[in-house]
Amino acid sequence: MLNRNPKRKTYFAPALVSTILLGCGGGGGGGGEPPTPAAPPRPPPVQVPIVTDTCSVIVTTDSTESSWPNGAWETATPESQGLCPDELQEARDYAFFEGNTTGAFLVIKNGYIVFEEYDEDKTAYDLVTSWSVAKSFVSLLMGTALDGGYLQSIEEQSASEFIRSWSEDRRAEITLKHLMTVRSALQVVNATSFYTSEDQLPMAVDRTLIGDPGDRLYNYSNADIMVAGQVLRVATGMDPGELLEVQVNGTIGIQSAEWWVDGEANVLAYCCLDATPRDFARFGLLYSRGGDWDGTQVVTSDWINMTTEYARTLQGNESDSADVEAGYGFYWWPILNNGFGAFGLHSQIIAIYPDIDMVVLRFSNYTRLGTGDPIRVGLNFHGTFTPINFDNATFLAMVYDALH
Repeated sequence: MLNRNPKRKTYFAPALVSTILLGCGGGGGGGGEPPTPAAPPRPPPVQVPIVTDTCSVIVTTDSTESSWPNGAWETATPESQGLCPDELQEARDYAFFEGNTTGAFLVIKNGYIVFEEYDEDKTAYDLVTSWSVAKSFVSLLMGTALDGGYLQSIEEQSASEFIRSWSEDRRAEITLKHLMTVRSALQVVNATSFYTSEDQLPMAVDRTLIGDPGDRLYNYSNADIMVAGQVLRVATGMDPGELLEVQVNGTIGIQSAEWWVDGEANVLAYCCLDATPRDFARFGLLYSRGGDWDGTQVVTSDWINMTTEYARTLQGNESDSADVEAGYGFYWWPILNNGFGAFGLHSQIIAIYPDIDMVVLRFSNYTRLGTGDPIRVGLNFHGTFTPINFDNATFLAMVYDALH
């Protein structure tokens, strides 16, 4: 039972007033997240009181020791890495509150797993799904392709060099940066129609301009990221799943990743990467440490800084006039405390705080529906549900407040 001592500080969810956009999906005339199959009706959200108090143990505040999970992860107590376990437990109670459908909750601090819990029918070896968290993996892969000379310039290179049909009209003006900052000005595709199509690539490519490339006409577009995945395939000769395996996974130790494809074997670059929570944590740690993995630079720190700065300078608490909805760019979202995050439908979260080397992960309880194959055809769907008493910003604030 949750402690309701009125003397303690209380958070209420989901009613956290915040100027920062932490969700996924967004506007743009239906260009947000694809839905999962219809779920049974659920009751409306209610206020869930969550409390904090002074810590019951001594917390070490000056730990400088760090770890690399080259093989198995090392664990450490929260208090040895500057976090109060009591407050992490309260964040845990919030995450796993009835109706929140949380499958996994992890906190990585200084490279150690300091908190880890799974739903009663899940383990560390069960897959979770990314939904739009996968977009941030595409951001990484664009950086590795640039480093490898497959791409010449994000700022100036036209996407039509890789999408040849665009070279015949004004779509030739769309640069790679336009694709990565949601400024292609291409027509937005309905999310449901897109996700349920057995051949999604033509739907992404064969769109018309509804404005001028460089204009921000909407906040989100799955189809733009699908096109970015095709750019990677044409430029490198490898689809995003293969490129991830060759350029990243072997170095940082991801072993479980499976990226869904459509009926024509096109990787769903905008979503749908499955892995274990611990493997997703490796990706978060890579970004927390500027693209370095124990002496191997997987992607340049310049790329990490450039692609996440867009989010970090538009956090809502920096300026009252900040265009927060425009803060999604290079496939990262802004979060408070100089962090940035990868977010997906139904509150899939990888939140990264480089200043304190901390990664926070939350994933839904996940079931592959259909045959179990990662191919989006027929009745093969992603089975996750909307948490009814969960707010991304509230949850992350609770974890961050565990710092002492």
